[in-house]
Amino acid sequence: MKKIRIRIKSKGRIYDAQTFKGKLLKDVFGAEGISFLFPCGGTGRCGKCKVKFESGAPRPTAADLAYLREKELSDGYRLLCRCVLESDCEVSIGEYTFEDDMVAESVDNNASERVFDKYGIAVDIGTTTIAAALLGVNDSGESAVIDSTSCVNHQRQYGDDVISRIAYASDNDGLNRLNEIVTLDVKELVDKLRNKAENKVSYLVITGNTTMLHLFRNISVESLGRYPYETTDLDIEYCDIYGIKTVIMPGFTAFVGADILSGVYFMDLIKEGEKSLLLDLGTNGEMAFYDGSKLKICSTAAGPVFEGGTISCGVPSIPGAISHIKINKAGHKVSYETIGGKAPIGLCGTGVMEAVSELVRVGVISSDGLLSDEFFDEGFPITEDKKVSLKQEDIRNVQLAKAAVNSGIRQLLSGETPDRVCISGGFGTNIDYDAIRPLKLFPDTVEGNCVGAGNTALKGALKYLAASLSGDDRVSEETALLTKIKESATELILANKDDFDDTFVEAMNF
Repeated sequence: MKKIRIRIKSKGRIYDAQTFKGKLLKDVFGAEGISFLFPCGGTGRCGKCKVKFESGAPRPTAADLAYLREKELSDGYRLLCRCVLESDCEVSIGEYTFEDDMVAESVDNNASERVFDKYGIAVDIGTTTIAAALLGVNDSGESAVIDSTSCVNHQRQYGDDVISRIAYASDNDGLNRLNEIVTLDVKELVDKLRNKAENKVSYLVITGNTTMLHLFRNISVESLGRYPYETTDLDIEYCDIYGIKTVIMPGFTAFVGADILSGVYFMDLIKEGEKSLLLDLGTNGEMAFYDGSKLKICSTAAGPVFEGGTISCGVPSIPGAISHIKINKAGHKVSYETIGGKAPIGLCGTGVMEAVSELVRVGVISSDGLLSDEFFDEGFPITEDKKVSLKQEDIRNVQLAKAAVNSGIRQLLSGETPDRVCISGGFGTNIDYDAIRPLKLFPDTVEGNCVGAGNTALKGALKYLAASLSGDDRVSEETALLTKIKESATELILANKDDFDDTFVEAMNF
């Protein structure tokens, strides 16, 4: 059978490839090593993986017809994940589709010019981003972060969220493929920081959510994808990785993992007498509340909205993503900021939340989440060219996410008022809390009391790393504290609460 020729233009580079008629274009991308975002895991359910055929465009698929406008189809746009090649062709890739452009949060470098005797690396394996930091410790037990780095989790090509990864890992050789990807990602970061320490790294501490740590250790995740969503591989683990003594941080449950436990540990959440709430506003909506005597945890299905997922114009935190928005009540004039000051390409998580909040404030969105008649059919334009617009289904997805968070917090607090509220991750650090008040994302007892805490998972791993580098006595004490945190936690299963559905529905309103 005669092969067909494909020319791919990507970031100023040209790739020439050959394959057989009937093959998927995404498989050609994979063979050529071209990074691309598939938010829904390549299932044709989000419409975001657009590429443009300069020539040889194949017939539109059902997914193309569902998600692309008529003009886009006639201009040669197709969805990469569903695209079946029919003839010789030339393809161009949009500027916002590259994983390596993502902006990640780092930890502060506080080492100055100090000299250290021991070095270690802490790693947080997130669903979206993998972050790492190099720590130095001197003979006096003083520690400081020397450098930090991060990369996108390249498993993203198989889906934005843990559910997509679990589905892929549970099929054929998916587990080995995802393990290979994340292992290479982590090794790249470790090698980079190792070189900074002249290869004197003696300890590695790794944290992350339960699914990511399972995939990193090549442990089956099938049980995480089906009821009752349980796993037994949650204890602290000691091993050797990349020739370095390694500690895998312990987790709580299948959906409240080592990342949130590391955050509880770092924030000293179980400080006696103080009521503290820790929130991780990611896909699983993980939460931990210490009421002064007991630690309660839960997860709620917030979905990927806080990272721009399930939004028609949503994008990750990449250059050009709209991150902050203001809307004038008179005339609905929009002003916004983009990451890196680049031309707008879509809304990242903070941009989505601020845009919806502003539209509620100026009366374009009603209290029950409906766009006004003027914008109901076509959506509200954020940019003048209308390429970035918020549609009615986007508003509904924001409602579902914020209702999950709000109702989860209310169930967890059970009438208590926390003394402090810490929100981890990039969203918690970058969001303008005053700007999103109209959303009613948080209950009244929490509203106005929130502070961004940064990457508490990585900071918790660094805290334990410092103890590991300092000596046996201190690490024994910190290990005992981790064990105490893990064993003292009580998981609240929201689905089992009789009044959860009513609380959730009530929290849908703005």
